[in-house]
Amino acid sequence: MSGRGIALVLGTGAGAFFAAGLIQLATSPVAHAEGEDGPTAGLDPDFMDKTISIGPITDIAAADPDDHEYVATVLQTPLFTDVLTSGEDLSNSFATLPGVPADTGVGMAGETVNTFMVPAVGIDSTFILPFTDPLADIFTALVPLGF
Repeated sequence: MSGRGIALVLGTGAGAFFAAGLIQLATSPVAHAEGEDGPTAGLDPDFMDKTISIGPITDIAAADPDDHEYVATVLQTPLFTDVLTSGEDLSNSFATLPGVPADTGVGMAGETVNTFMVPAVGIDSTFILPFTDPLADIFTALVPLGF
């Protein structure tokens, strides 16, 4: 992978993370675990997800500590969708949430996958890093708190 490709992956991930942080500051968070009337109720008891929306921008974040610290986020705007997963969601709970592209939400075991899609111009680009998120434990702890 070229240096430009790596910079694009890191830049896209950082941009999604930054935008998600701004969205969270502007709205009240909604976090729930399965069994609390979430859309994935009954599939995986420790799966956690939250959806934050402000205007046309939506951030969906999820974590599943039993699936080897699986974490994921989807940033959706009218112009693009960015799906970032770390690890594999064995229960497929994240991919069943409204707004999560089913083919990219599962992730891959032992890898961090970033899929960036711009339907208007036909961009559907996936970058894979050969390791999982080293901060997955922290992300998992923050999902129920609304961060």
